[in-house]
Amino acid sequence: MKKIKIKLAIGYMISILPTSYIRVFFYRYIFKYDIQKSTIGWGTVIVVEDVKMYECFIGKKNKFKGPMKITIHKGARIGYENIFNCGWWVLEKKFISKNYKKSLEIGKNTHISNRHYFDIVDSFMLRDFSWIAGCASQFWTHGASTTDREINIGEHCYIGSAVRFSPGSSINNNTIVALGSVVTRKFDMDNVLIGGQPAKILKENYDWKTKNIY
Repeated sequence: MKKIKIKLAIGYMISILPTSYIRVFFYRYIFKYDIQKSTIGWGTVIVVEDVKMYECFIGKKNKFKGPMKITIHKGARIGYENIFNCGWWVLEKKFISKNYKKSLEIGKNTHISNRHYFDIVDSFMLRDFSWIAGCASQFWTHGASTTDREINIGEHCYIGSAVRFSPGSSINNNTIVALGSVVTRKFDMDNVLIGGQPAKILKENYDWKTKNIY
């Protein structure tokens, strides 16, 4: 626990250095992260197991904390004050048998706006060209007695504000999730509009990209 506190203290110090170039340098030099041609905003703390970050933009005051592995691909953009958290408790002996994956992957040309919460105890995947828009959405990859925990977001998806994804839930390609929805299961169809609490398919053969959604 002492080593973790020291790493966190160093991470917070790096996060307030004056330029992205300097912050990237120290994250690479001290933590050995693989960060290439990327921008890291002021106040963004990254204290994790491993980072691969390529030609992406990370805004101000984001938090990436815990024993997880992160991959962020080219063209990804993350706004401000998002939290990506993997609890250090997953390293305790009593949780080893749970086989938590502790993995975050953000695809090419994706967009995550502001003030969302991501629980990365298991696996979270946001695939290419998808948006997590608005604010205050939550994505949970662990829970009591849950064994199917991964969350997968397909390509070209759009997720509105204040949405909740439960462990093991996922959506396929070209899906829009309406504001305030609670996604509790896997949706295997492409080109759908889903919404509600719990979410269900509201429209099929739905091309959200032609509906002037912002």
